[in-house]
Amino acid sequence: MGKRLQIITLVALLFALSGCVGGIVEQPTQMQPTQIQPTQKILPCVEQPTANMIQTDTEPPYGAASGPVPPGDVTPVSTDTAQAKGLASNGHLNDDYATVQNMYRAILLPRLVDTLGLAAYDEELAADGIVAASGDKIPFSLYAQQCAGVNLNYLYIRNNLYVERLTQDQIDTFLALANDPDFATNPDLDQIVTDTYPQIIRLYDMDGDVQVGFDGGFRFYNDAVVVYLTTSVGPGEWDPSGHFTDLYYSRRALVNDLINRLQATLQTNWDGHISFRWA
Repeated sequence: MGKRLQIITLVALLFALSGCVGGIVEQPTQMQPTQIQPTQKILPCVEQPTANMIQTDTEPPYGAASGPVPPGDVTPVSTDTAQAKGLASNGHLNDDYATVQNMYRAILLPRLVDTLGLAAYDEELAADGIVAASGDKIPFSLYAQQCAGVNLNYLYIRNNLYVERLTQDQIDTFLALANDPDFATNPDLDQIVTDTYPQIIRLYDMDGDVQVGFDGGFRFYNDAVVVYLTTSVGPGEWDPSGHFTDLYYSRRALVNDLINRLQATLQTNWDGHISFRWA
């Protein structure tokens, strides 16, 4: 864990706030390729999320429904399915799983962030002096999003990407291009992501407008794009006696105002279920 915390801390320092992308895609099926600059390690990150990181963060209790489990006792991550497709060994996700998921994320997340218009709000939070999470407080999903080349420090897509649901041919196509620095603009991978992302982002591999939940009872539709906002209490926001200061309350007011505007934007920009949480 010590190495991971050091890596995450370094990542937080390396990723300065900047606008990720511009413009709005009106329909999710109209997503256009996003240019990813070639790097030596495929993804512009000190270390890509590994199979062990992914397994720790994505298996239950992540995604554990607060209430009745959906029909069939479905679990979010299916290591049996992953193993049948060469993405797991002895019941644990392997490096091929991490490779496919990291590549998929690098193609999909910049487009979702662009479509939802998150970059402008992230910049506004920084301009207002809102303190971002840092070090070991950075949520895994935000860290993974930054590894995908999305330079946001407050807002992130919370959905896991269940790439074991891809077909074997689709998985093989990803792995065949794993060492291509231009994989993110490859038309074959672009088409796979465009065709499959509604299934890959679902918490449970099932259809229907069923509501599920995680993280202390937060409820959302199974097929929703889930957006999280993370902030921290910063210096000057509490006094020596441990009480919050006027600075703290003024910044909370700014965040609440931004959240109201952001929620309206999300509903306007996305043609489908969308869920938002400040956590």
